[in-house]
Amino acid sequence: MKTYDVIVIGGGPAGLSAAIYTSRANYKTLLIDKGGCLNYKIGRVYNYLGFPEGIDGKELIQLGCKHIRLLGSETVNEEVLSVKMQDDLYVVKTNRSSYAAKGLIIAMGVEYKKIDINNLEKFEGKGISYCVTCDGFFFRGKKVFVIGSKNYAAMEALELTDYTSDITIYTNGLKPEIDEGLLEKLKAKNIELKTQRIISFTGGKKLEGIILEDGSTVKCDGVFIAIGSSSAADIALKMGIILEGGYIKVDSKQRTNLPRVYAAGDCTGGVRQIATAVGQGATAAVNLIAELKGLASADYY
Repeated sequence: MKTYDVIVIGGGPAGLSAAIYTSRANYKTLLIDKGGCLNYKIGRVYNYLGFPEGIDGKELIQLGCKHIRLLGSETVNEEVLSVKMQDDLYVVKTNRSSYAAKGLIIAMGVEYKKIDINNLEKFEGKGISYCVTCDGFFFRGKKVFVIGSKNYAAMEALELTDYTSDITIYTNGLKPEIDEGLLEKLKAKNIELKTQRIISFTGGKKLEGIILEDGSTVKCDGVFIAIGSSSAADIALKMGIILEGGYIKVDSKQRTNLPRVYAAGDCTGGVRQIATAVGQGATAAVNLIAELKGLASADYY
């Protein structure tokens, strides 16, 4: 079993940022990523510093991987199954092997819940999105649908009103479970709530509409999937890490309740943006380095 100073779990912006700092500090670093990072599906990114003309989400991650490898980080594409303490080391078991480290940085992100509608993957990043904060800007003045039946869908729809007034929520055959206060806000914004089931997305090179169960087609310019998100916090729970609202609870230094275990990015909740994840990854790494040195973070700085 190979031993490292630091293992980073997750290959998105938070994990890559953390690995940059630990590698530059000459800490032997392994980054474990199972693949499927959300950035591979978000299309072009226009709100990340240094790319005024935008950059493809997948390309940004690939550049980050190249960056950490040049600095000496090792990377493996494996799925983490469990993490246990053994002889003062954290032993990370994957679907292929086991690794040990003095410190951990968990940056697993979240996996947005999929929805069983035909052609979903075909139009992801081409009219179908999962984040109004990220992509609402691109649908200014457009006809947009939100798919979801709970408060999360209502909140996404209300956020969309910053960009367009033509918004409809489809519950996809489910009974709405939206608080009365939010229902009143939807009504005040003229946001319709429809319960028909959607069987398919349709279009050419980009999304052009949805096909309902009765066979009718309803045109639209964009769809936001808002059926909630499932945190990759199962590993954290098994380790005894405290969760809050389904996310890993961290302090201002990105520390969890376990020694030498930090977390960063979407798995900690908060603002789900690339810039935020990168900053949190750096914060986690710097403070873990301080702890491994036996220093208080204030002393380290």
